[in-house]
Amino acid sequence: MALVCNPKRHSQFDKMLSAQRLSIVLMTAFVCSLFGDVVLADDAKLQKRIAELEAENRALRQVIASIQSAIANVPKSTVSASKDSHGLRVMVVPGDWGGSQLEDIRKVCLSSAEAIWAELPGDGLAPIQVHRSKNGPISLYQRGAGREYIVKLDTGANAWAQCAFQFAHEFCHVLCNYRNVPNQQLWFEETLCEVASLYSLRRMGETWKTKPPYRNWSSYSAALANYAANRINKLDTEKTTIAEFYKKHESKLQESAGQRELNGYIAVKLLPMFEKNASAWQTVRYINLGPKEENESFKAYLSGWHDRVPSKHKPFVKELANEFGVELGKE
Repeated sequence: MALVCNPKRHSQFDKMLSAQRLSIVLMTAFVCSLFGDVVLADDAKLQKRIAELEAENRALRQVIASIQSAIANVPKSTVSASKDSHGLRVMVVPGDWGGSQLEDIRKVCLSSAEAIWAELPGDGLAPIQVHRSKNGPISLYQRGAGREYIVKLDTGANAWAQCAFQFAHEFCHVLCNYRNVPNQQLWFEETLCEVASLYSLRRMGETWKTKPPYRNWSSYSAALANYAANRINKLDTEKTTIAEFYKKHESKLQESAGQRELNGYIAVKLLPMFEKNASAWQTVRYINLGPKEENESFKAYLSGWHDRVPSKHKPFVKELANEFGVELGKE
């Protein structure tokens, strides 16, 4: 956010300091007229206090000068306040974005998130600050000074499909209440985030045909849809069920959450469930809210999630658990 110091306020502050000094002199003269020699006896003390006030004024001026200098060096970034974002605030920090404009990146991120955010009416989030990364996209556990989420994207050069894919993934981590605790089931959150990326790109491929961020961007709709289609075709290579696939790769998934191909295969299988029932995205807001002990087994993890979601979403969570061959308790 660009901060600007108002020169009028600076001038007003100068006048305030001058008035303060004048009031000190007038007060001194008034008190002297009343008490005469008594005050004169303390003249040295009074002069010392006046000198101290003058020093305080000079110090305050230095502080103001330092603040003005700091403000002048704050890089410009963009802040979302648009009505079509439903209160979602995204800030893009300057960096080596390969020629991409900050406002364009922001609009792509908002559009990517909006596909899911639209299904969460009345929800709220702290702002999301987007930084440039050269080591892959990531959501930091560390929060900003204003408690904003910090997301890093490894993209640039107007690669909008890639930008949208990465941001939707990291946005889903935010919605899933990602936290820094031991979690053998983190692969499941990563899988949901892969679903979010595919879901958002496919939605954007449709909405951008008629309602892109800019009128001349409608032609990008095909690139967005193709990006998702290519990834789906690449991953949808096995004909096994989710339950069979999970049973086969359970140990690998629990050892490392970032098994992109394994997560991606499951994500492709789960995608139709979310596309059929878009409101199911509301359920991810109840993940990672339980005690860390429920992360020790996948069944306990899913059970905790199932217990926390509103009644109307319990059938969805139960159906999803069944896909993995995990039977949850009766509702």
